[in-house]
Amino acid sequence: MRFQSKVVLITGAAGGLGEASTRRFASEGANLILTDLDQEKVETLAAKCRAEYGSTVLTSAGDVSEETVVNGLVQAGLEAFGRIDILFNNAGINPTGNVVDTPLAVWDLTMKVNLRSAFLMTSRVIPSMIEAGGGVIVNTASIASFKASTNEAAYSVSKAALLQLTKVTARDFADLNIRVNAVCPGILENFMADRKVISSEEMMAERRARVREIVPFKREGRYEEIANLVAFLACDESSYVTGAAFTADGGLTV
Repeated sequence: MRFQSKVVLITGAAGGLGEASTRRFASEGANLILTDLDQEKVETLAAKCRAEYGSTVLTSAGDVSEETVVNGLVQAGLEAFGRIDILFNNAGINPTGNVVDTPLAVWDLTMKVNLRSAFLMTSRVIPSMIEAGGGVIVNTASIASFKASTNEAAYSVSKAALLQLTKVTARDFADLNIRVNAVCPGILENFMADRKVISSEEMMAERRARVREIVPFKREGRYEEIANLVAFLACDESSYVTGAAFTADGGLTV
């Protein structure tokens, strides 16, 4: 098992890609530090990992765009496990709106959740990785990191910035055996949690029909498929890969 006894910290762990990735890491022997805003969901996921895979799991519920929350989480993880080998920055939101109709509060929140959280987690975890002799960071970016998305101004800008954060961090810490890469999903099997709550069945049907028109694979991506890519970037099989953005979009951007 590729992650036997490795310590993996996952933000946005309780839903969608976070849950799929958590299960993938757990199935391959990882110890887990899971955090999400939804305490009930993250505790339920932790219980499933303990029961199904025998995982050792530390959970936390909080806003990882807040410095005190991040500091506390990292400290608790280090106290529990002694190190953090892999960080998966997955927390994110995806509001709609162009630059005219996006409220400033929504813009600021998107930058906080999608970018500031990754900056804080990365900056707090790297010192322990340096002390341990290395580590791996994977960021959830998007095809919106390099291809503008209609009516997603805040989201697209935040993900473009996250991709650059990935690259500068990879360059700055490569000589310390710390690898940093990004996964860039296309259209996945469901909306992100914040968009899902305002999506009707009709909207979902229209979305699936649109996917069949524009995606060469004629379908949405499955969370497990992206989790496979996350696991590859986190394991030693990708030991010579850093600063890279891996697109997984069924050919949409080809």
